[in-house]
Amino acid sequence: MYKILVVDDSALMRRIICDIINADNDFRVIDVSADGEDAYNKIKNNSYDLVVLDMVLPKLPGVALLERLYNEKVPCNAVLISSSLKEDADSTMKAMEYGALDFVVKPIRSSGETREIFGKQLVESLHNVIKSRAFKPSSSKTGFTSATQAIGESRRNTVERLAGVRSRLAETRGVGSAQTNTPETKAQPIAKPVSNDKTTVPKGTGVRTKKIIALACSTGGPQALHTFVPMLPSNLSVPLVLVQHMPEGFTASLAARLDQISGIKVKEAEDGEFFKPGVVYITPGGKHMKICEDGSRAAYCQLDDSPPVNSLKPCADVMYQSLAKSSFDEIICVVLTGMGADGSEGIRYLNQYKKTYVISQEASTCVVYGMPKAVEQGGLSNEVVPLKSVANSIVKKLGGL
Repeated sequence: MYKILVVDDSALMRRIICDIINADNDFRVIDVSADGEDAYNKIKNNSYDLVVLDMVLPKLPGVALLERLYNEKVPCNAVLISSSLKEDADSTMKAMEYGALDFVVKPIRSSGETREIFGKQLVESLHNVIKSRAFKPSSSKTGFTSATQAIGESRRNTVERLAGVRSRLAETRGVGSAQTNTPETKAQPIAKPVSNDKTTVPKGTGVRTKKIIALACSTGGPQALHTFVPMLPSNLSVPLVLVQHMPEGFTASLAARLDQISGIKVKEAEDGEFFKPGVVYITPGGKHMKICEDGSRAAYCQLDDSPPVNSLKPCADVMYQSLAKSSFDEIICVVLTGMGADGSEGIRYLNQYKKTYVISQEASTCVVYGMPKAVEQGGLSNEVVPLKSVANSIVKKLGGL
């Protein structure tokens, strides 16, 4: 059983969070705190497996608390509770740089339905974190042995296998195919819900590029992107489109933070804008991205408000599938750390129609080796490299720019 510290200045939210956590047999709240200074002292002097941390706190805000712990090299497996307000979203992105493993969006109202959704997301986040490679249990207090650690590793592997099983089950329902891409057994397109959006009209004029980079990541993605994106050259000769699984309101802050620390331009993608070389475009949370072309074959962004695909919105499979009818000479697909298998079926489908080159992140450098594993074990990877080598692999594939 994992021991948890809950930090929130609201007595009501502390009670709600404690009730949610204690209802799960894998977790138990053993301590609470109402401000950042008290939480800092407790984390310094006690051992917790996980800290559920509100971002807005008296005395010491959540991001400042994590920064202090980070600088003092005090281990802390933190799951953040954040609102979608811009200030909170900005702080959340900074907190991820200081080692926070995941975040959950706090409900605006504490009604029954909203609370239930929040509860499911919080418990799912906690389970994802303990399965991640970045998670380090507090063995001194929880009595972990090599045997229980082996059980934990087995559990992680089981979850990843189940993700693959779910994907294959989905294929039998027409979502996709994991068969080899022979003419008789072509992969099928990802099931597309009916879009509620009007047809996107591109804005201005664009320039056709012969190649494009399409990247997908999920759990551990913000941390990985903070390492990877600053390593890209500012004069990258092609655009890079990116799906990171995130709620609405957080991708703009992620883009702004990455743009601040990188030589290359990074922005949240806008509906109808043409993709330019040397720019990283992040799909807005709560939207699907499709890559379309105008009459001159210049690529532009279409943001789709259709329902989630495989419970994901944005969904990388949707992005990859949309490239199947494009006129690019080659598409460089990059898959980084993430839970599940999003991206693999979209790439498999794309392979039938376009020349692709697939780079997947090497296992030991992933927070969760799920999405890259699905790509690699599916026989789709042309290159498997550590995170810090991904940018160099892209540049080499582009011929040095």
